This record gives sequence, structure tokens and C-alpha cells, in this order.
Amino acid sequence: MNRLRVLLAAVLLLSSLPAMAASWWDGHWNYRAKVDLNSTSAGAAMTAPGGRSQVLVRLHAGNFNFADAKEDGSDVRFIAADDRTPLKYHFEKYDGLVDQVALAWVDLPNLEANAVSSLYVYFGNTEATPGSDAHGSYDADSIAVYHFANQGAAGGDQTAYANNAQAPLTLAEAALIGAGLQLNGQAPVTVPASSSLNFAAAQPLTLSMWIKPATANADGVIASLPGALTLLLDAGVVYAETADGARTSAGAALNGDGWAHVAVRAGEGKLAVYVNGRPAGEVAAAVPAVSRGLLIGGEPAGASARPGFIGLIDELELSKVARPVGLIEAAARSQGLDARLLTFQPVEQHSGDGGHNYFGILFSALTVDAWIVIVILGFMAAISWWVMIGKGLFVNATSKANERFLQAFRKQAGEYPLHDPSWLQAGEGDGPLNGRHSNLARLLAIGLDELRNRVAAAGGRSVVRPQSIAAIRSALDAAAVREGQRLNKLMVLLTIAISGGPFLGLLGTVVGVMITFAAVAAAGDVNINAIAPGIAAALLATVAGLAVAIPALFGYNYLLSRTEAIGADMQVFVDELEKRIAEDYAGDAPLPAHLSRSVSTESLP
Repeated sequence: MNRLRVLLAAVLLLSSLPAMAASWWDGHWNYRAKVDLNSTSAGAAMTAPGGRSQVLVRLHAGNFNFADAKEDGSDVRFIAADDRTPLKYHFEKYDGLVDQVALAWVDLPNLEANAVSSLYVYFGNTEATPGSDAHGSYDADSIAVYHFANQGAAGGDQTAYANNAQAPLTLAEAALIGAGLQLNGQAPVTVPASSSLNFAAAQPLTLSMWIKPATANADGVIASLPGALTLLLDAGVVYAETADGARTSAGAALNGDGWAHVAVRAGEGKLAVYVNGRPAGEVAAAVPAVSRGLLIGGEPAGASARPGFIGLIDELELSKVARPVGLIEAAARSQGLDARLLTFQPVEQHSGDGGHNYFGILFSALTVDAWIVIVILGFMAAISWWVMIGKGLFVNATSKANERFLQAFRKQAGEYPLHDPSWLQAGEGDGPLNGRHSNLARLLAIGLDELRNRVAAAGGRSVVRPQSIAAIRSALDAAAVREGQRLNKLMVLLTIAISGGPFLGLLGTVVGVMITFAAVAAAGDVNINAIAPGIAAALLATVAGLAVAIPALFGYNYLLSRTEAIGADMQVFVDELEKRIAEDYAGDAPLPAHLSRSVSTESLP
């Protein structure tokens, strides 16, 4: 009894495994994609935990099926690794029609160091209402966050504190993450003072952003908390200094005039600068009290004011706590062009059992040019199959008809001379030589017609000159050539499918891969899993080309061997017929017994 219970428990457990693997957050959503977050050395290489983090998720045609989501992205949801807990998020940009690019900021409760975790992106629910929540995506310690997403809300603060920058702001449409703030070194962008921007003396804080100087070894004030803290460039080196004169040590200069992530962290009695997630200088100092707001791209005007920053700024964040170093590392290594934190898995389709729909993913990722190539190859495949089936039926019918004809011919040849009218009767109606599908029967009809004409021209004598026999052979050879042409008719379409199909497929693949790489470059995401669906979809064109060529190759070789065999049968029959005519009717050959009797009878008065 105990063994039976154990067996039943094991069966129940095994039967539940598919259901466990097929878990689905909500059946109203038809699609999902798993996103792996890798903070190990193979990914973002975080050396410390990040804690609560806002992770940038770039969606594009290579990792997301925009055609299956709503046009405005209101059905997109981000779910935790347990596939049950919704995560707060908001879109900086969502363009599902033209560029097919989306920039989503997802709030993760905890981002661990040297670990692999995951989240899910759900989409494909036409009845879903918008779920984006910018204010809820940040904790209470985030007091100002600027995406510089669009001109209409360029200075909009994403946090609940509404520390909006004053207009006007000049934006560059193509920055690191969507649009960005364009600065010319003149008047800085002002964020007015507010209660949330007031800092007590020695208050911990973190200020981070992405910058792109206009020139290498640039100078200029990047941002400042007037009377308290300044972040600046001096000969391409990033420094942070307090109003008391404390300045961080010099780190390495920025690498040229490309994008760099810079952050200043105040806390634990020191001021530290980080460039691209790595320490770049520090000093033992505390930040004085702050009560005059925030300036972006300069410092307060005055005789001692230094030049402002010239270049682009993107994704500026100010917090009233010293953020974990791991969070600074994660931002630097997950938001830039060399993003290594996120890896997308293929999109899954909900079908009641949670199964994968890889072909759905591939077909949805096909570009227009690939579809054109596949449609052309579809027509080629249909034509080649039509030729193979039709030609196969024709060849088989001809081969069987030839076999039946040869048996009847050899039996008839022993009973009547070749010029006897009985051959005509045997080849008509239901006669034994009625080879409707036999090309040998058509050759015989031509040969006998030529023979009867020459026998009639000889005055009724059953003797034919050697030159006439050669002429008969010539007529038979010409007829055999025509029959060979009939057998090989339309075979050229198979050779076109064999040689042209793979090249057309390769053309579609190459163009599709080019478009995929161009889209990924525009999105700024270089993860291999981001481009894998697009490349796999492009390879469908090559698969289609091979699917056309391979069956056509096998069919062509089969039909060629059968037509060659029928051609050999025709050649053998022509030789046999010529030999019989020469033996029975040649002028210098003795007449056969039945012909001698016929001639003797005809010579009687």
C-alpha cells in the first residue's frame, strides 16, 4: 500500500511539471519574452549589489513583435521572475509604427551582484489599459530624474516631486537614450529651488548622468548645486568640488568625445567620482547645505563663473542618498551602447499550454524584402512540383505503355509481314498495338508508313532498296528526337528551381540581415540575443530557397534517369525495326518464306 501511495504521488508530481513549466501570468496576454539580467563577469560585471534599480529595457524589431502589441504600447507589462508580480515601469519612448523602438524604465526591487535573474515582458492584449507609472517607478529618495525625451516635456521631472526644469531647452533628437539635452556653454538649464531640493549640510547625495563633450579634452561645468557642489570637466578629466574648495583627485581623462557615464557620490565622509562605473577620484569632504536648486550645464553667473559644458547630456538623476556603487555600475553598463546586463530570449506565444511558437516569432520578424523573396520562391516551388508530378505521371504511363507495346509487337511480327494491312488494324481502336501512351507505337507507325510507301513505289514487289532503308532509318531517328524533346519538355523549369532557388533565398537573407543590423544600430542595443530573432527570420529566406531546390533536385534526377531509359528503349526499338526491315525487304536479301509465297501468288496469271 505504501509503495502504491509513493507511485501515485510521483505520477501526480510528474503530471504537474508541464503545468508548472507552462505558468503564465495572465491568459489575456498572448505573448511574452523572458529577459535575463546577468550581473556576473559575463554581463554587467557588478562588484556590489545595486539594490532597488531602474533598468533600461530597449525594445526593437529584433527582440519584440511590435505588430502583436497595441500601437501605443499600453498592453505592455513587465513581470518579475516569479511570473506573478507586476513591476512598476514607464516608457521614455514608444514608437511601434515607424521606427519600431521602445525605451522602457523598469523598477526592480533588488538587483544583485554577480548573479543571474530574470523578468518577463508581456504584450498582446487588445483590451488592456495603460499600465505605465513614472512616479511609481522611483523611490522617495529620487528627487529629480530627467529623460529629455521630447520637446513637449523636455524638462519634465519623472519623480513625484515635479522638480521640472525651466524652458526653453534645446534637444538633440539622437542622443544615447532617445533624445538628449543640447548645451552650448552659455546659459545653463535651471531647476528652481524647492523643498525637495533642500539639503542639509553633510547630506548624502548622488548625482549621475551621461555626457558627450563636443570635443576631446574639454572644459566646462557639467552641473552644479549652487553654493554646495559642482561637477565639471577640466582638460577632459571629471572632477567634483565643494563650495568649501575640496576637490576630488584626478582620474583618467575621458576617452575622446564619445558618451561617458559620470556620477558623483557624497556620503560616509567622502566625495567620490565615478566614470563609466569605475572610481575616478575622491576626496574626504562633505557637501555643504543646498537650497538654491540645480543648474545643468553651468554654474551661477558671476565674475568667477567658469565656462559651461558644451555637448550633450542624457538621463540625469539626483538622489538624496548615497546610492550603492553597484547601482552606478549597473547604470553605466546597461544603458550605453555596450549594454551587457540584459539578454532577451525568444518570444513565446500563449496557446493554453504555454508552449513556444518559434515559427510565429520568425515570421513576425520577417522584413518586407524577405517576404517578397519567399513569395517568389513559393511560386517557384508550386511550379516545380507541378512539373515533377505531371512529368512523373507522363513518364510512368509512357514506360508501362512501351512494355505492353513491345510484347504485342513481337507477337504480331511473327504472324504478318510489316507492310501487311493487319498492322494498321492492330494499331487502331482496341487492337493489340494501340499504344496511345507509347512513343514506340508512334515510331512504329512512322516506320511502317515509310515502308508501305516504298513497297507501293516498287510496283507491289516486297523489295526495298538499301537507300530506302537508310531513308526509313533517318525518318525514325528524326521521330525519336522529337519524342525525346517531348519527354524533356518543361524540365528546364526544374533546373531553374535547382540553381536559382538557393541564390534567391541567399539574397533575401543578406538583405534581411542588413536591415536587422541597421535597426539594432538605430536602437543602440548590441546584445546578440537582441539581433538573433531578426537574423533567424532572415535565414528563413535561405531555408525557403533550399526547400525549393532540394525536392526539385531529387525530382529532376529521378525524371532524368527515367527519360534516359525511355530514350534508350526508343533507340533499341529503332535498331530492331531497321534490322527487321533490312532482313525482310532488302533488295539483295532472299525473301522470307511467307513473302516468297506472296510474291509467287501475285505473279500467277
